[in-house]
Amino acid sequence: MNSQNQSDLDLQQILRSADSAAAAASDVLLVRFRPDTSQALDSFYKSPNALVTDADLASDKAITEALRVAGAPGRILSEESKTDLSDDDSLTWLVDPLCGTVPFSTGMDHWGVNIALRRSGDLIVASLSLPSLGERLSAIKGGGVIRNGKPFTSSSPREKLSESTVGLEVDGPEEWRRKLASGLEWIPSTSQINTFASAAYPIALVCLGRLPAAVFYGIEPMHFAAGALIASELGVLVTDDTGEPIDWSKDEELPAVVIGWPEIHRQLLAVM
Repeated sequence: MNSQNQSDLDLQQILRSADSAAAAASDVLLVRFRPDTSQALDSFYKSPNALVTDADLASDKAITEALRVAGAPGRILSEESKTDLSDDDSLTWLVDPLCGTVPFSTGMDHWGVNIALRRSGDLIVASLSLPSLGERLSAIKGGGVIRNGKPFTSSSPREKLSESTVGLEVDGPEEWRRKLASGLEWIPSTSQINTFASAAYPIALVCLGRLPAAVFYGIEPMHFAAGALIASELGVLVTDDTGEPIDWSKDEELPAVVIGWPEIHRQLLAVM
């Protein structure tokens, strides 16, 4: 497939493909969630602090197969693999097949599945699922948000940062050491901080109007691309810690990302 204009893509069909892939991933993950002792997850560390389980790999395979069966164009850039679906190098699927491996492995609900399609540096389709909670949020850029098959809107649960619980995710021990030394002085301006060891889970909570904002330090685009598009469609702001928009043309880790409802986002940036 040659490179083509966004208007030439059947975005509704592509969204159905993304949702189908998310459903396939959800099925294989739920089978492995909270196993009894005779069905413990196989796991290993691909790098320090980077846990991988057979559930991650099974979900990754299910997503790839579902997108291939659906005839989805482009390439897949997943946390666990890279796959070419067609020769259209303008289209990239940004996938985290199990966002929150550690909480998943211990039986907590703080995990999800991220699937987003990027075209030439622009996010155009997204599907984000929290399978154990029965939630799926989907979006086409400019087309609003669908929650479990129905149009969805939301709003912030708080308007004052001092009364707000804010999600905080920091990528690993070394990043924590740096941030604890300098960079987290804004925390006392909030009411409470929650950390979930996931990006999909807190972003979904922001989108659902249960959390007013979340801050991520050291995060790669595939971990939050789906949530970012869905959040933006709802009116949630997605920027770096200076208020600049995210450059989606790059795949490198971002030092900081702030996702929040406008008033809380403004107050967060003022104290960061």
